[in-house]
Amino acid sequence: MALLNKELGLGFDFVRTDRINLTNPLNFIRHDENCLIWLIRTWDDKDYFYIEIFQGNAFHVYPIDTLVPADILEKIKTDDRTYLYICNTHEAFLDIVEPLYESLVIEAGIPAKKIYISNEAADLGKAVKKYADANGLEYMNAEWVLEFEYSISTQAQMLNCSKLPVLYPRSYSKRYLNFNRRWRLHRPTLVALLKAKGLLDKGYVSLAPSDDGRDWNHMWPWILGHHKNDSEIIDLLTKHEQEIINMPPLYLDTDELVNNRAILERKSFNLYRDTLVSVVSETTFYHGSGMNEARFLSEKIFKPIAVGHPFIFVTVPKSLELLRELGYKTFHPIIDESYDDEFDDCERLKKIVKEIERISNFTQDEIRDFCREAKAICIHNQKVILEKTKAFREGNDPECKILHKNFVRPLL
Repeated sequence: MALLNKELGLGFDFVRTDRINLTNPLNFIRHDENCLIWLIRTWDDKDYFYIEIFQGNAFHVYPIDTLVPADILEKIKTDDRTYLYICNTHEAFLDIVEPLYESLVIEAGIPAKKIYISNEAADLGKAVKKYADANGLEYMNAEWVLEFEYSISTQAQMLNCSKLPVLYPRSYSKRYLNFNRRWRLHRPTLVALLKAKGLLDKGYVSLAPSDDGRDWNHMWPWILGHHKNDSEIIDLLTKHEQEIINMPPLYLDTDELVNNRAILERKSFNLYRDTLVSVVSETTFYHGSGMNEARFLSEKIFKPIAVGHPFIFVTVPKSLELLRELGYKTFHPIIDESYDDEFDDCERLKKIVKEIERISNFTQDEIRDFCREAKAICIHNQKVILEKTKAFREGNDPECKILHKNFVRPLL
């Protein structure tokens, strides 16, 4: 039993098929020799042939029989020991499920039970079950892979994060820290609301030109249109429209926000040290048509955990619940976390802003109490993330069994 790509010296294909627009598709195949999931998952229970994809339409553009050797593809279809493993690496797209069923199961005739799909979405299994049940199909195997948690754990160890000072009572000139790179809808909306409520100067906030090419002129109609049914948000934003859309770019530890910044960097440590709480703007937030509703734990949430910082999680509901399942503690009632149970996106956003406002207006006595109560949770969380890779770092997990248990979770 083995990872066939590695055993046969084949490496693997990463298939990218972005439909940027109808006239400019970004389609290519990159061949690689190794990847992180090969390390953190064990492969000795079955024979697997491994492929990475970015979008679910990968095998509509590049049919599976052009990517898998014919003899191996036949074994995947007929041999009980041989499986196809499709990894949507570093992403949390739920919309990959339908096109993968169409291209692999319906068109290519691969039994669904012979296919594994994985990504960083904790709800991938639910998406598989929903589609398969609706169409009378067998379930594919689905796995939740926590590559970002693994990466930040190893980086935190190398940077000696356990030695960093954790919350202590003093005068904090800034109360919160909010990193933003790409202009996903909820990020400029949050920054706009903070500006409108006079809270932007109470924190360290980044939001500036990135690789998505968006700015306030591009986002403003979308922000107003998407939140049009919440009069409180609309009234607040329109009242302060000019001061919001005329804001200069907001930079913190770097003025280069084009490239992905998924690593833990020492130069940002002072920003955590000088604030009380991280306001973590995750990749996903909204529900509804065209929105990715996946619960996604990226490097964004594991960074404050690694440096011992409290957090407010700006993302889809029930995401704090995921963190607790992984062994971390959250901060209720020190922080009002009722936002995590709120499925109305506008109400959840307002609850988050209200809590940022409360913390921003802490008295010195309230700062002292907050630090005292939150410190033990921060130290616990930091210890949890460092322990998850300890056995592997110390050479006591040569077969990666512990890594697999910690960072690969079967969903179906």
